[in-house]
Amino acid sequence: MLLAVYLAALLCPVRGRAEEIDPSSNLRPSNVTGLIYYLYRWTGSYYNGTTTLRIDPQDMMDDTECDTFARGPVEISFENSLLAIVKSNRYVPDQNELTFSLSFWDKSLNITPARSNNDDGPINDIQTISSVISMNRYTKPTETIPPTWQLNTSHIDGTTSYSFSGYRNFTQQQVVGFNYSTCKSSALDEYAGALLNPSQRKSHLDTLNVTAFPFVSGRFDNSSASLEIRAVIKSGNKGEDHDEGSFLGGPITISFLGKLDAERSDLLLSSSNDTPVWNSTLGYERDLMGKASASWRVRVGGWTAGVAAAAALAWVL
Repeated sequence: MLLAVYLAALLCPVRGRAEEIDPSSNLRPSNVTGLIYYLYRWTGSYYNGTTTLRIDPQDMMDDTECDTFARGPVEISFENSLLAIVKSNRYVPDQNELTFSLSFWDKSLNITPARSNNDDGPINDIQTISSVISMNRYTKPTETIPPTWQLNTSHIDGTTSYSFSGYRNFTQQQVVGFNYSTCKSSALDEYAGALLNPSQRKSHLDTLNVTAFPFVSGRFDNSSASLEIRAVIKSGNKGEDHDEGSFLGGPITISFLGKLDAERSDLLLSSSNDTPVWNSTLGYERDLMGKASASWRVRVGGWTAGVAAAAALAWVL
């Protein structure tokens, strides 16, 4: 009998360590029922809002007028948008102090949890601009490509307000798509475009005057966030007759403004430096409803039982 009590005191705390936090990983536990993991897989802050694309069209092709058909600035808004500002995966070298991922999609798209927490969901229908080549699904990914955006962060002392800025420095261009009218019709059509990098070679796109890499700036705290990307875009559609398409090119501003999704976010803390710090709670201490998660109940329950067993053992002795 005495031996059984002693074993209980030893074994219960071991169960409580089932969901320990890996300081180098940015992944949440896979135990959060109802969480859309392909959007909320990472420890950090999530903001719901609107993404707006604003293009100032310029003449970029000599042999057509279908690159200047738009009168004045072109604005396209995506009311279904999510900005994730999360902890970086430290298993990948040369990481920034944070990772951002801006996702936006057509309002007709049905966003629901995938069958598996490792599934990507309707990823082909969601546009994403991220500071890494792809958001990791595993703690130790097979590919360890450095971030595609080089970011600097800053923090206002004594607050939970952070900001960041930097340039995209990657040979593969960032793709952006949207719907807009064409040169020949007011009906909407699909455009595919790319944010351009400066080129060392002469090109028919020289009239767009690309002198710098895409630039991002943003700020965030425990209530709201904003983000702005400034670049030059080249975009076009195929045209209904597949003979002559319509084109839009020129300076573009991609802006996001949104409010914190507290249920799906971890609490952002004040930092002693410019690196954001989060209290990792979702999946560890609580679920989406704010209730204590199963792993947290095991941890606390195991610790309590262990203490009780130890006390009983001391009394017997």
